[in-house]
Amino acid sequence: MAKEPFIQPRFVGPRFDEHTLPLSAAKDLAAYEELIVELAKHLYLKKNGDRQRVPKGFAEGFHLHLEKVDPGSAKPLLALVMVGALLNPLPGEFAEAKTLINEVIATDEADKLPVEFPKELYSYFNRIGRSLEPGERLEWTPENTANPSALTPAKRKRLALAVGTTYEAEVDIVGQIFSLNTDKLEGLLRTGENEKVSFEYDQSFLVELKEALGNRILYAHLQGVGVFDVNDKLKSIKEIEYLDIVPHYVLVSAIDDLGSLKDGWLEGHGVAPLRLNLERLSDDLVRIFPPGIDYPTVVPTEDGNVSLEWIRPAARVELEVIFAENRLELYATDIAADTFVEESFDMTDWEGAFGKITSLIG
Repeated sequence: MAKEPFIQPRFVGPRFDEHTLPLSAAKDLAAYEELIVELAKHLYLKKNGDRQRVPKGFAEGFHLHLEKVDPGSAKPLLALVMVGALLNPLPGEFAEAKTLINEVIATDEADKLPVEFPKELYSYFNRIGRSLEPGERLEWTPENTANPSALTPAKRKRLALAVGTTYEAEVDIVGQIFSLNTDKLEGLLRTGENEKVSFEYDQSFLVELKEALGNRILYAHLQGVGVFDVNDKLKSIKEIEYLDIVPHYVLVSAIDDLGSLKDGWLEGHGVAPLRLNLERLSDDLVRIFPPGIDYPTVVPTEDGNVSLEWIRPAARVELEVIFAENRLELYATDIAADTFVEESFDMTDWEGAFGKITSLIG
């Protein structure tokens, strides 16, 4: 077996400061290896116009291995590994392919793309660099300080759109499942903005998807690969990589949002709710929130508590969660009936509190 360095790109961004490489980035490198092979085949056939296929074994000697990750953000060394009888010199088209890919990535928005690069291969930029987050970049020739062939999320999008009207990117979305086709393994998701997004899935997610189907309480949290148009609007989800079913997502996410508050959030005053208290509240409501009433508005109080509020044209119901005293304080006003209700519950008596609320707003 013989090996030699092939290329050593550099991932730049806070995630790479410890000189480690997320496993998601390995998919970028695997897609790069595939592109090298396909481009090398294309270049060979272009030179040899009398041939319909590349010679047998043309690409068998080309295998990239991740040898190590060096400092300098994270610099994975991709080594060309040749085994046994495949120690003959690799066809020169592989080196040419590497150079041409670097030239494509090095182009700026105003530059013309290299005519030698085939249009059908731009789709590989749906995968190469897909792990990059905003503010990160992948430099394919970091030793060239004048032009390091840097791939950014914006440039990756531009290259993927070079010959099409959509591009692929990682997607993280929550919505309600309202349609499933178990024969075609397809479905429809309704987002929080009431938009419908189609998705494809594999059998491993079927049980959870069926559980959430048509359920107003159970929301699906999907992570995977989305298809976006030129305006960055999500058109579909072509692959689900992670799925979690989240009960009462609308309510739980509103509570979680309060975790970003800092002391002084109310014009210099206001105590921020403790994260532990918010987690306890979420857990309680996921377990006990009744299905027959609307979700309340979640409001922080000045003293670090949380108020759940239901507002009607002529009525208002508030349930304040007083964490330090493990107490629930219910206040209700009905203007039309000229009535006011004030009642206390122990924080373990959510059923009693919601029973009263249901009678007031039902």
